Amino acid sequence: MKRYDDFPMMSLIFAIDEAGGIGKDGKIPWYSKKDFAFFVEQTTKTTSDGKRNAVLMGRKCWESIPPKFRPLKGRLNVVVSRSLEPIQTEHLIISNDIDEVLRQLKKAQDENEIETIWNIGGRDIYSWALERDLAEKLVVTHIQNSFDADVKIPEISWDLFEEDVSRASEEQKENDLVFTWNFYNRKA
Repeated sequence: MKRYDDFPMMSLIFAIDEAGGIGKDGKIPWYSKKDFAFFVEQTTKTTSDGKRNAVLMGRKCWESIPPKFRPLKGRLNVVVSRSLEPIQTEHLIISNDIDEVLRQLKKAQDENEIETIWNIGGRDIYSWALERDLAEKLVVTHIQNSFDADVKIPEISWDLFEEDVSRASEEQKENDLVFTWNFYNRKA
């Protein structure tokens, strides 16, 4: 697998059900306040003052976020879309050129403005990063239920990653959901 050195490495964050489902009719097929809070914490926190994280997403993911929460607070929101009008502001970039926008993010990382690039989906954006070998971390909510999902996570070469069991959560329960949070790092 060829790594694209002019693109930055990124962390993928996603929730999957037992069958690998991630979406249904443009939405997440389950609701978890706990998991949403976990997502916000993971994608917002930085280890360095003065830096922020970027969240990379596709148009459908962007449109699934209620307008009152867009752009996601405290992060640079980067939306890749062939149909939305391009824009670049302090908190939002909408672009039809994923290669160019990732070069911009790499430059921002090199200049210590961006700490982590979080790939938050959907499926095509996950696939794009996985096919180019750009995933350095996976943060996964494993939902121990099955849903009638019409979108599945793309194939992941799990042998490239090692679970950080010291960070794995205890089993979480909320309403009818049972889930864990698991962290995987790319093997050296």
